[in-house]
Amino acid sequence: MEPLKPPTDVLALGEYLVRELDLKDGVDTLGRWMAHHLAELIHEAKNGGTTAKRTKASRQATETILKIWEHRRSLPGNAYPLAPYNELLAVLHRLRPDANPFGVYRQYGETRRDHLAAVIFDRLTRLVIALLLVRVPSGSSSDAKENNVTETLTNEEQQVLSAIQGWFEFFTPKTRSPKRGQKRRKEDGEDSIDLNKVTLEIIDDIAVTIVELRNELQSLDEESSEGKVTPTPGTSNFDVSEGV
Repeated sequence: MEPLKPPTDVLALGEYLVRELDLKDGVDTLGRWMAHHLAELIHEAKNGGTTAKRTKASRQATETILKIWEHRRSLPGNAYPLAPYNELLAVLHRLRPDANPFGVYRQYGETRRDHLAAVIFDRLTRLVIALLLVRVPSGSSSDAKENNVTETLTNEEQQVLSAIQGWFEFFTPKTRSPKRGQKRRKEDGEDSIDLNKVTLEIIDDIAVTIVELRNELQSLDEESSEGKVTPTPGTSNFDVSEGV
């Protein structure tokens, strides 16, 4: 495993761990004990009666925090910043936009049927990702960001987290640029994502496209039926007398 990066503020990382291990539902007894023990060390490091006490507590707190963080992948709850995305990561590599199996037909004369199939695959991919993102607790990584917790992650972990955040941004509606001479006023929540609304819009889009695909397939089936010759009972498809 890639070595950990030393955080610029170890105690801030410890305070983040205390909140995650002590306040989140589902954290076991050991996790709560670690949180309480760590909280006591941090409090002593900041408020010890003498310099010697603060120095000793700070050293112990730092060692404890780094040892806990070294095993961050197995921490209970969502203390590990990537924990909320486990389900998403399990399927994300299968849902890449470039994995569309119908995209290859664009090189060899894409039919309308192929186009509609490609659109459905793309929309279904977005729908699955949106439904997975809905399951992620809102603001699950905000505390980690505020306390610079992510800076202690490995490069690989940071890239994964960045890619996941990119999916959130992918669903963020683009805001219009202000007209010349007008300043853009950013209001609270203006750029927030309503994933439930986005999911409903994707479902509506899929429903419309499926109807279009059904009509296209039905039309092709009718054309194929019209091109077939129904043989007369008792005769062959091949008239051997023709041309004799």
